[in-house]
Amino acid sequence: MDNGKIRPCELAFDVDGVIADTFRAFVEMARNDYDIQIEYDDITEYDFRKVVDIDDAVSNEIIRKILEDPLGMGIKPIPGAKGVLSRLLDMGPVLFVTARPHRDAIMMWFQQAMGLLNVDAMRIEATGNHLDKLPILLDHDIKYFVEDRLDTCYLLHEQDITPIVFEQPWNRKPHPFQTVADWKDIHDKIDWNVLP
Repeated sequence: MDNGKIRPCELAFDVDGVIADTFRAFVEMARNDYDIQIEYDDITEYDFRKVVDIDDAVSNEIIRKILEDPLGMGIKPIPGAKGVLSRLLDMGPVLFVTARPHRDAIMMWFQQAMGLLNVDAMRIEATGNHLDKLPILLDHDIKYFVEDRLDTCYLLHEQDITPIVFEQPWNRKPHPFQTVADWKDIHDKIDWNVLP
């Protein structure tokens, strides 16, 4: 970041809440299939069960469907993600690190829901939990990680990885990290003049 911009090879991305509008799909399914009235902005904690009145069995069922079948759930990309990621993938490999337990379903989602077909440049690591993101990022010499979960951001910060918080209702608490409101903000942080 010599010129104040991030080199693409030093940047990686979380998936849910950053690229995939997963929580919005959760809210829609809770409303439509279970008649549970939740507003997206009511999810003021990443662990939404602390702030949303929902039965554990119902929330577990919705989460299972989200993890196993993001396409069938109709999860949409967050606006602007496709354009920025397409451009990055044309420049070289892009690392995506998700706490999802399996990569295949989200890889299909990237291809079909987002239309990102440059599969050879996509590096998707599914860790199964948030703590295991750190060693993968360190192994790939990542310096900047776009993430929506504040607890993960603090963990990364302790290991000299700069978290960039993608603003969501559940991370609007005081924190010391830089934030982005949308994919235009992410675009503006990237050094697009670096040769692949």
